[in-house]
Amino acid sequence: MWWGNSGRRKTTRRTVAAIPILATSVLLTSCSSYDPVQASAWQRDYCVKLAAWQSARDVMLATAGSVDASDWQKIQWPEYDRAEEAGSDAIDAAQILDRENLDHASSHIRDDTERAVIDRNAEAEARAASYCSGSGFGDLVRRTSR
Repeated sequence: MWWGNSGRRKTTRRTVAAIPILATSVLLTSCSSYDPVQASAWQRDYCVKLAAWQSARDVMLATAGSVDASDWQKIQWPEYDRAEEAGSDAIDAAQILDRENLDHASSHIRDDTERAVIDRNAEAEARAASYCSGSGFGDLVRRTSR
């Protein structure tokens, strides 16, 4: 090598000295990623999608008439498809809240949303609507379900 052993030692010392600085820089830029504006946007998106599902579900139930509860999933009509799609969108939005740790006081927003949409669980729906109220978007959803 053209620089000899002393040049190699200097280069090695500089590299070793730069590693902690580089590691600290990476940690500082990657750890602090909480953005309250983005969090609020995700919460609002969730509440809008939950409200869209509530509305689509209500239209579906109103048009179903006297369909027995055990038969309602077997019926294919546009209202059912809209409610199913809106429910899927609400669950997807809840998964984002769950992933970003935006639950309130250990709420289980993803689980509650799935139970409300899939199982038609009124208590889970009320908790999901309560989440929206706690996020400042309670005016978008109904607090009670059918």
